[in-house]
Amino acid sequence: MSMENGGKKITKIKLYACGYCQNDLGIVFHGHQKDIRKFPALVVYLNHKKYGNILFDTGYSELVYQNGFVSKIYNTLNKTFVESDDVIDVKLKNDGISPDSVKYIIISHAHPDHIGGLNRFSGYRLITTKEVLAKMKAKKTLSLTFKNMLPHGKIRVKTVEPTGEKTIFSEFFSEVYDIFGDGSVMGVRLDGHADGQMGIYIPEYKLFFAADACWGKDILEEVPKMNPLPRLIQDDFEKYSRTVTAIQRFSSANPDIKIIYSHGGMEAFNS
Repeated sequence: MSMENGGKKITKIKLYACGYCQNDLGIVFHGHQKDIRKFPALVVYLNHKKYGNILFDTGYSELVYQNGFVSKIYNTLNKTFVESDDVIDVKLKNDGISPDSVKYIIISHAHPDHIGGLNRFSGYRLITTKEVLAKMKAKKTLSLTFKNMLPHGKIRVKTVEPTGEKTIFSEFFSEVYDIFGDGSVMGVRLDGHADGQMGIYIPEYKLFFAADACWGKDILEEVPKMNPLPRLIQDDFEKYSRTVTAIQRFSSANPDIKIIYSHGGMEAFNS
């Protein structure tokens, strides 16, 4: 579940499953047989030699049940399971990592399975795209931004800007970001599921964390058969489809890079 190397800028990477949702792929995709699956909400922990402890997303928390009628609708359409000891700050503490030591939290997009644990932290800098930050500020339930999960009080925010340099992603994706300016964590724009959604790439380990660009490697080919209701969950299904195609092309061109989706499970990380 973790990788360590003291000689690199990113000295450690660990994945945590912070709750999960459960769905039937037979309902999601036309012509798919009944297939009820658990989709974990993964959080990526990074330790940077210079910038310390960093999180990519924060998973679910019990707040997913505490947003009134909206929570009831969400949990009816997307059955969610999270216990108090599933939340990211608890899991970090169990590994001897103080939540107060997390100085940067990178958010892929503002859905409840990605920002659920934000309120468990303080004193950090939030890093995301301008579009995702706008969604958080707008606090619109229809965009699946739950008000009770948004950070309390003022927080420091950094919005990423495209790098002018050519990268291995440039041919396939519209924007690439050098998040810390040292090439250690590259952001990749993955529009469709959410406007401005961002994945991250860790060059030293050849790991591409692709957020919710898709729900799993084995589901990529199923995307054209997605039924009308799950299509509505995407901000823009056409962009979502184009992003999936771009990932497939990128993967074919870079077979040595491991692609891990937020709900694809930890198996890809360990294989």
